[in-house]
Amino acid sequence: MSEINDLVVGGYQFNSRADADKARDEQKKIAYIEAHMNMDNPESVLTIYEKMLSNRIFATPVGLDYLKEIRDYLISREEIDNEAVKPLELNRMYSLGQESVTEEELPKRRVVPAKKKNPFEERFFFSLVLNILLVIAVAAMFVIATTSDNPNIINYENSLVNKYASWEQDLREREDRIREEEKRLGISTTEEDAYGNE
Repeated sequence: MSEINDLVVGGYQFNSRADADKARDEQKKIAYIEAHMNMDNPESVLTIYEKMLSNRIFATPVGLDYLKEIRDYLISREEIDNEAVKPLELNRMYSLGQESVTEEELPKRRVVPAKKKNPFEERFFFSLVLNILLVIAVAAMFVIATTSDNPNIINYENSLVNKYASWEQDLREREDRIREEEKRLGISTTEEDAYGNE
């Protein structure tokens, strides 16, 4: 019997303790709002009412009863235009079990749940992008290595051969110039004496 009493709040018997606790929380909110709301000022009551509707503060029948009382109060006041008082929106369907419910009667979804992504797909996509970037980086390094003038692992041998070939060419050109100068000056040294006996 105690368990059933724990599920009864505001004259409603709820099916779960969580729903009953939510209704009790709504009772506390109602008490707070009533303590701080000035019922003599219908404009401020209308503003608070609209705020409660837009923020969906109340969801249980206990809270909805309170909202209905406030709505009835606002409609009864001459200072407030009845069309300015919004109706209560119910977030439940009471006729879903019947076959007569048409597509137009079903409520429109306000929030579309986010599509859950498969963690494997996210990892695969990340891995794919990373691999593509790495391939591009390696290809760029090969292009730089083959087109660069500086010696590296790929063109090191060619670079050294070219370097020594150019040195040898410079030495031959110098030797030829020296021989021409010797001939012009009439210095008669033999090639063996000038460059050591080879």
